[in-house]
Amino acid sequence: MTVLVDTGVLYADHDTDAARHDAASDALDAVYDGDFGQPYVSDYVYDEAVTLTLARSGSFGPAKRLGERLRGVDPYPEAYELRRVSSAVFDDAVEAFERDDDHGLSFTDATTVALCERHDIDTVLSFDDDFDGIVERVAPSSVGERSERTD
Repeated sequence: MTVLVDTGVLYADHDTDAARHDAASDALDAVYDGDFGQPYVSDYVYDEAVTLTLARSGSFGPAKRLGERLRGVDPYPEAYELRRVSSAVFDDAVEAFERDDDHGLSFTDATTVALCERHDIDTVLSFDDDFDGIVERVAPSSVGERSERTD
């Protein structure tokens, strides 16, 4: 199994004041425990998450720390494999963005769809239900529920 982690989950985990912090943290704990197999982030998600953190925190330090965590820079263990949006994936994303216009995908979300389709990534960990009906999505709030059912 493989999972691509979306921006909102990464940001909510990093921002302890975010309303969805607990759900994001619990879901990422499951990711780090290997419950979803290999975790990925894309370079577009990296950009969004680091930029969002910088903008909302108003400080460089939190954005830098999130970037280091996503890249596996010491002291953070390497957890994510970075998937880059190549020319071919970009073209696939344009197609997904235009094809799935009724879903309200951002272009970054369209790159996520394209990466999942091109690299056979099984699921997206995201609060964003715009992915529903296009790719498999796991809502972070359901991760704790799923582990409670299997205990």
